[in-house]
Amino acid sequence: MAKKILCVDDEPAILELIEYNLQTNGYQVEHATDGQMALDKLEQGKFDLVLLDQMLPKVDGLHVLKKLRSKGDLTPVIFLTAVDTEENKIDGLVSGADDYVTKPFSVKELLARIEVVLRRTQKSADAKRIFELNKSLKSLNMDGTDISLTRKEYELLEFLIKNKGIVVSRDQIFENVWGINSNSQIRMVDIQISHLRDKIERDTKDPQIIKTVHGFGYILEV
Repeated sequence: MAKKILCVDDEPAILELIEYNLQTNGYQVEHATDGQMALDKLEQGKFDLVLLDQMLPKVDGLHVLKKLRSKGDLTPVIFLTAVDTEENKIDGLVSGADDYVTKPFSVKELLARIEVVLRRTQKSADAKRIFELNKSLKSLNMDGTDISLTRKEYELLEFLIKNKGIVVSRDQIFENVWGINSNSQIRMVDIQISHLRDKIERDTKDPQIIKTVHGFGYILEV
């Protein structure tokens, strides 16, 4: 699913430039032209990231950020500002900004910073995800959502959870989940890991829960 970004700026030309480039790169975009509109939109819907200009009508960017954080809203925020002073950067970062971009900025740099912040905050969120196995139903509850598992997926996940934070080899997984007398082949470990990732990872190309330890095996990090 495409990431949703709120772009807050009172300069139409900048809004148009940012929106066009974000949409071209696969992001969903909404915009606000003053601080109060930004707060209203954040109250009404969930965003993956906010691009927030510092100098805004009605409510300035710093107050928008402070209000967000005072409510416990941890939506990532990248500050946009035409004032490049150390004091301004410190004010923004102390108030809870995740990054800072000074105008005029290169679109390529802005896109790179957005990607880095999204990746960093996503990893932090993954690290806090909650697992609960239902032994009677052989299912998984993850962050309050029930996920159905096959018997082997359940047994594999149960073994990984028992060894949470420990690197386990493919041989260890195979012997404990399939058994040393099994007719299955050890490549089944990789196949079942792939199936599990499809169900529990937000991005299977960059798994943050079941990680591969190249040349050895896997580790569950939750």
